[in-house]
Amino acid sequence: MRTLPVTILITILTIIPVSSFSQSFNNAGATGAQFLKIGVGARAMGMGGAYGSVSGDVSSLAWNPAGIGTIYNLELSAEHNAWVAGIDHNFIGLVVPVTEQFNLGFHTVYLTSGDIEITTIDNPEGTGQYYDALDVAVGVTSSVRLTSQLTFATTVKYIEERIFEVTSSGLAIDAGAWYATEFRGLTIGFAVSNLGFDQTFSGRQLEVNYDPGTPGEPPVNAELAAEPFKLPILFRASGSFDFFEMFMEPLDDHKLLTVVDFIQHSDSEERAILGAEYTWQDLLSIRSGYEFNADELAWSVGGGVRVDVSEFMIGFDYAASSLGRFGLGHRIGLVLATR
Repeated sequence: MRTLPVTILITILTIIPVSSFSQSFNNAGATGAQFLKIGVGARAMGMGGAYGSVSGDVSSLAWNPAGIGTIYNLELSAEHNAWVAGIDHNFIGLVVPVTEQFNLGFHTVYLTSGDIEITTIDNPEGTGQYYDALDVAVGVTSSVRLTSQLTFATTVKYIEERIFEVTSSGLAIDAGAWYATEFRGLTIGFAVSNLGFDQTFSGRQLEVNYDPGTPGEPPVNAELAAEPFKLPILFRASGSFDFFEMFMEPLDDHKLLTVVDFIQHSDSEERAILGAEYTWQDLLSIRSGYEFNADELAWSVGGGVRVDVSEFMIGFDYAASSLGRFGLGHRIGLVLATR
């Protein structure tokens, strides 16, 4: 009967209702706010982003918000991602347990380009003036633990993109469920992210002064109409288990968390991610993951340490992710939790 857990997991990942995203690969380039698709959390990305059924971590706010349902103490997490082309991508999250069944979460994800010199036809080498780009998402999450095994959560978030003096903004919703089965530690998670209305850019750089060309007619102030864009909707299904508990017997000092995620973006083909984390004595961890069917993303590796200091738990994490022709992405993370 050792094949039963594998059969369960495969069944979960193959019955996912993704018909609404069929032919989604034809929508490449049809969505905006692409920063929402960049993974957060050095621990999560050390496992390649296979994180939809992992719980007890603040960074779950960005993967499957139901994952915060098993956090029982105040916990803060911060991460810095040195992305490509000098772009910085950062995450800050906080989870506050309100009651034994109800948790609140707060997080922000923001991406900054740094200064970019303005060029023109007359000054192709630069004008000496600079602009920048900023993307930000701020979310508030509520999770309800219906039983010790089942948690539901929703997130309402504000999303804004700005480049120079042109801005778009709007609201979106994430929702997730997390369930701990009674079969050898198998857990499953489902989440959908970025459900919202179309957004449109507006701002001073789109304002124009139109000359009607008729003698005596004054110039008309107008604004160029920007094409609306959709948000990158994502559906995630995940299963995870401790390898030793699943196939042998649970060990006190050794754990091998194994996670499989199936993800579907509204603007790209389906992807699968396999991730693993080996932990020794709840102190030291090493991680690895691989993302299948991705153009540039592939393998990730990482590690972390957790130590108790007085009444706090402090964690440090690092992850390196292959970005294909763009090199490596490096993430460092800090976790602080009360005991």
